[in-house]
Amino acid sequence: MHLHTTLIYAGLAGLLLVVLSFNVMQNWVRATGEGRSADRALRRAERLLSSFVEYVPLGLFLLMLIEIKNTPPMILHGLGGALITGRVLHAIGSNDMPAAGLARFIGSQLTFLMIAIASMACLYYYALERL
Repeated sequence: MHLHTTLIYAGLAGLLLVVLSFNVMQNWVRATGEGRSADRALRRAERLLSSFVEYVPLGLFLLMLIEIKNTPPMILHGLGGALITGRVLHAIGSNDMPAAGLARFIGSQLTFLMIAIASMACLYYYALERL
């Protein structure tokens, strides 16, 4: 059993997690150095990291499960790309900038869409084995 496609997206997700974690640490050092315990940028960075940790592991796990079932690589890349793109857009959209809310919304929806499609694929493969 080879999981080539999932490896790519797990690696990209791991790197994105490092970037988001560094962002939290950087904001924490700045906020505590200034003596502020309730810093908006720090809370935003923490929430962004929390959201990533809430959704990405399940997305990668579902991707792995359907790859094990020999799902065509184009579908796997589409789902993996949607997961990573969604999380990047969500992170970009969490900044204070014009149209940021739209990027955050699209990023969230891409993540949800990926998880929904991969979940349905798991149920499909389960039903195929039961027939």
